[in-house]
Amino acid sequence: MSDNKDPKDVKEHREPGIGPGRRKTVRKGMFSKDLKLLMYGFGDVPAPAADSIAVMDDLVIDYIADMCQKASRVAENRGKVRVEDFKFVLRKDAKKLARVEELLYMSEDIRRAKQLFDEKELDPAEEV
Repeated sequence: MSDNKDPKDVKEHREPGIGPGRRKTVRKGMFSKDLKLLMYGFGDVPAPAADSIAVMDDLVIDYIADMCQKASRVAENRGKVRVEDFKFVLRKDAKKLARVEELLYMSEDIRRAKQLFDEKELDPAEEV
């Protein structure tokens, strides 16, 4: 017998996010400008070292990818990830969950304010 394996039986190990139907994008340095400012705001020098920014950038990207994968697992039966799935993933971290709730409330508040502003622009009869 030969040691040749049927290609259908051999599963390739693929990195998450890479494969058929996935765009391969370069995400390195995606947050470097913001991280530089955040690092300075938290006590680093005004121009942090490039390797420090790169390490922080990798950590942020890994964290975001991990959170998205966890939320995706929560939403597996539905097939669609919702905000509630991220809340569920963060349920044990009270600070992060409170921040998410605050940002969602502020986003809704801004949306309502824009809607009111747009309604006032569309109805010029009230200005008389």
